[in-house]
Amino acid sequence: MTTGSRSACNSNHPIIRFGQCALLTYSGARLLLLRCLASRKILLKVAEEKNEGMGMDNNVVDDTDMNGKGMEELECAVKVLLSLDLDLAYSSEKLVNLHVLLMQVWARENVFEAMAMEKDHISADSIEKALVFDLLSGILDSEVREIENFMDTLQAEIVDAHKKIYSCSHLRELFNVMEEKLIDCEESLKQSQEQVLKMNTQLAKFQRVFLEFEYQNGKNDENIDSRENGQLSNINLKLKMPAVRQQRHILRVLDKSLERELDLEKKLLEIRQSEEELKLKMHLTEQVGFCMEEAAGAIYGRFLEAENLAEVLMGISKELVGRLQIAQFNLNGSIQREAEAKYKLLDCMEQLKAKETASQRLEKINSEPFNFDESEVFTLREKIQLLEEQLKESELQLKNAHASNEAMQEQLSGMDNLIESLKEGILKAESKAESAEGKLTLLTETNLELTEEMGFLKDSTTEKAGSLEKQLRDLQIQLQHAKASSEASQEQQNMLYSAIWDMETLIEELKSKVSKAESKTENAEEQCILLTETNFELNKELGFLRDKMDCLEKTLHQVKCEKTASAEDISIRTRLIMDMVMQLAFERERIQKQLYSLTEDNRILVEKIQKAKNNASVIMYGNGDGEEKDFLFVKHNSATATQAKTFKETVTEPLQKSQVDEPSKDSPEPETEVETSVSAKDAANVVSELGAVNVVGERRLDLIYIFVAVLVLLIPVATIYLFNKKLIMDDAFNG
Repeated sequence: MTTGSRSACNSNHPIIRFGQCALLTYSGARLLLLRCLASRKILLKVAEEKNEGMGMDNNVVDDTDMNGKGMEELECAVKVLLSLDLDLAYSSEKLVNLHVLLMQVWARENVFEAMAMEKDHISADSIEKALVFDLLSGILDSEVREIENFMDTLQAEIVDAHKKIYSCSHLRELFNVMEEKLIDCEESLKQSQEQVLKMNTQLAKFQRVFLEFEYQNGKNDENIDSRENGQLSNINLKLKMPAVRQQRHILRVLDKSLERELDLEKKLLEIRQSEEELKLKMHLTEQVGFCMEEAAGAIYGRFLEAENLAEVLMGISKELVGRLQIAQFNLNGSIQREAEAKYKLLDCMEQLKAKETASQRLEKINSEPFNFDESEVFTLREKIQLLEEQLKESELQLKNAHASNEAMQEQLSGMDNLIESLKEGILKAESKAESAEGKLTLLTETNLELTEEMGFLKDSTTEKAGSLEKQLRDLQIQLQHAKASSEASQEQQNMLYSAIWDMETLIEELKSKVSKAESKTENAEEQCILLTETNFELNKELGFLRDKMDCLEKTLHQVKCEKTASAEDISIRTRLIMDMVMQLAFERERIQKQLYSLTEDNRILVEKIQKAKNNASVIMYGNGDGEEKDFLFVKHNSATATQAKTFKETVTEPLQKSQVDEPSKDSPEPETEVETSVSAKDAANVVSELGAVNVVGERRLDLIYIFVAVLVLLIPVATIYLFNKKLIMDDAFNG
């Protein structure tokens, strides 16, 4: 065994050192531990989200999303992230070890410079070092290719992880954490790919140096032969000088082609990354567009619900206002009735006082000793009985008046409570209407913001697609130039194939790489065509959506115009109704004035009757026949008085019915005592006058009843018309 082989078996040999470096270093183990801890934190967050998901609000995360498939997708995404972290840690650690090996190979590169100095004699140690350099560079090349393939698989796994993570987008915090983790993984992958490219360039340099060394070694052998052969060797050297120059030129061309190939690989990697980013962005924009459409639909539904709610609240408020007006109307009527009852009470009290005074006088008269006749005693007894009956009736009227007063007070308290409850209901309805208006404004603002965001996203996607198309075109041009240059290099290789027979393997590898690059470019072109087609379809969809938005805006404008027209029509009709109500009020005042004049006429007639009674109150007291005449005359006068009283009641009853809402100003004082007598002719005249007044009052009351009946018929017709108009407007708005 030679000294070189012994040194190779030593523990300080670079191959053995490479095997030792293949083990994980302390920094690599620490990095792996940190990545595992980070992924464990993500799993703990997932568990916390799962435990807290049952108590969260429905607007944040639904319970159904946290169960079943949602949790399986989340666990799958976390597992993918864990595997990515471990693979990236493994690749980074392997790259560190390969970098150490690269430094060892780079340190061995100086051996070739020393061998170049030893032109005449090359030692066995230097040959051994050259062989070690060749072995290490071959091992490094195979390891770099292996890690390059591993990084390609990692790139595909990252794309799959993106798709799996987007299925868990409803978990906002976890989604953000996982997305940041993926972005970090992509950045670390890019850095490792850059390191691999640098290693490839360095390996290409090492191969070039080794080829030069082989060429120099062959040249030295030829020099030795030429020394032995003499002049023949000089002739051969002169002949081989241009071949050497050609070989150097070929090596330079190959070096340039390698550099171009590496540049092409870099560009292809960048194109792949840009394509993947484009796919992710397109997927994101599609998801965002879908979410925006769903949000817009939900907002439009809420907007319609708010409008319907506002209309319902307006109807409720109108109903409450109508009820309040009815309650006020009833309250006014009850107040008027209370005033009438008080007035009647006062009259009853005055009558009681008068009757008490009359009874006191009668007691005084009874206490004094008088000599009355039997007829006078009989009349006095009748008067006393009448007075007692009137006293009982007045007491009953007083009790009834007290009871009615108490009932009216209870009704008034109930009406006050009802008015307060109605006011509270109106305030609540107003607050609900204000809140509904606030919600409407918020919904309109959010709708505008969402439409602006949609437009911004669409513009940004179109701009990015255009820039990417430009970049793809530039890259296609560069690829065409690269193809042309590679074809030129192939032609040169074919022309100089006889001179570079030892470079055949390298050229075949270059050809395979070029074919791979061409296939990759073809795939990139196909993907670009697919992207352009999808972009064209998206533009079509955007145009369709814009047309749809324009149609919706037009329909909204038409509905608003119809609403304004219907509102104007309703306002005109309400004005007409208000004018009719005012006219009715004027007619009512006029009728009340007429009724007042009738009551005045009635009062004047009553006064005339009283005057006639007072003028005819001459009683002749005589003997037997005279007494019988007086008694008959008094009976006749009492009969005529009762007839007048009945006519008076017939006149006053319709007047009291027509004046329900106003307090009676003039109430005729009832006759308490019948002490006068009237002639038969005066009674007949009074009866005829009262009958004429009654006929006039009945005619006027008939006119009032006709007018009220017409009003009652007109009100439902107007309400039916307005209701039909509202239904037509609602159908037009919904259509």
